[in-house]
Amino acid sequence: MNFTYAFAKNLFSREKIKNLNLKINENFINSSDSAASDAVKTSSVKFVKLGAVENLINPFLQFCYQANTKLYGFDLYPLTKEKILNYNIYERGTEYGWHTDGTEGLTSDDIKLTCLLNCSEDNYLGANLSLFTGGERKCEEFNIPGSAVVFPSFINHRVDKLISGKRNTLAIWMYGSRFK
Repeated sequence: MNFTYAFAKNLFSREKIKNLNLKINENFINSSDSAASDAVKTSSVKFVKLGAVENLINPFLQFCYQANTKLYGFDLYPLTKEKILNYNIYERGTEYGWHTDGTEGLTSDDIKLTCLLNCSEDNYLGANLSLFTGGERKCEEFNIPGSAVVFPSFINHRVDKLISGKRNTLAIWMYGSRFK
């Protein structure tokens, strides 16, 4: 782990990722998503409730909570079975430009952590996750299927264009009371 982000290599085997993808695909729900303000987003998103996959992603959830405890210490709301997760699909030429994850307007809470699980079943080229903290930092180790990364949602980040293959990620945004 480092200060900017927490990383877990091979948190899931490829076989477990395939099983997770099957369960996710069986449980898509209708919801909506909008790109962050002023960000180019050409990837597509589908949605699944946490309750449909919770038993399969427990190691990922535990990693997210441990990262928060060790690195950030944010006050987080508990996740519920109704929590909607984003299943991001990147195909050749798609990307998501520089952005931060957050809530807009006057709300009583904020997104505190961005938690990503690489659900790709095969290797791919491009679609690198980069974080910007005083300079661009590529998280190339996250390109390994089954790996996970957690970082504060206010950190500027992007996914550059996918060159070949297919990249799938499961995103959980962990909320807490408004930053003060």
